[in-house]
Amino acid sequence: MVKILALQGSPRPNGNTHAVLEIVLAAARKAGARTETVQLSHLKNISGCLECFACQKEKDKPGCVVKDAMQSVIDKAMKADVVVWATPVFCWSPAWPLKIAMDRFFCTFKFSKDGKLKSLLQGHKMAAVITAGGDENDGADLITETCRRIARFSRARWLGALVAANAGTPNSLSADKKLTTRARAFGSRLAKSAN
Repeated sequence: MVKILALQGSPRPNGNTHAVLEIVLAAARKAGARTETVQLSHLKNISGCLECFACQKEKDKPGCVVKDAMQSVIDKAMKADVVVWATPVFCWSPAWPLKIAMDRFFCTFKFSKDGKLKSLLQGHKMAAVITAGGDENDGADLITETCRRIARFSRARWLGALVAANAGTPNSLSADKKLTTRARAFGSRLAKSAN
């Protein structure tokens, strides 16, 4: 059974990103996956990466010295089969809670003196769910590329991004038959990604 961890990066817990992500995850559960969502903005006291490189002293575990709730999020990601980055577009980039989380995943990359990279997420899968007030080329494309590159650097399999462009309200998104069809198909594909 595929385990999907969704990192919900919107600071609005019941906004557009939540609405679309829930459609995706409901379809994934229907297709047999287990899902868990972390509402990043609800985590207490999370900090960004310090780029102190203390994590590099540990070769087989994250080893981040910043002791906050992100430690457990990274542990959950390492136990998941699929990590879903979920965010609205904020000024052509992920919303701040997701950006903090992405930066903290640096501790899953281990660099040796000979320049070789070891990724603690190698063999996992990654995907993205993105909501945008504009069209797909007004910031959502940049976030998609960021998530794709994180997956590639992590040596994780990239499963793609679902973009809900020109998003209005959570209710209008949930009533959009074309979008909900795409979101359900995306969720089903995530659930079947072990194949």
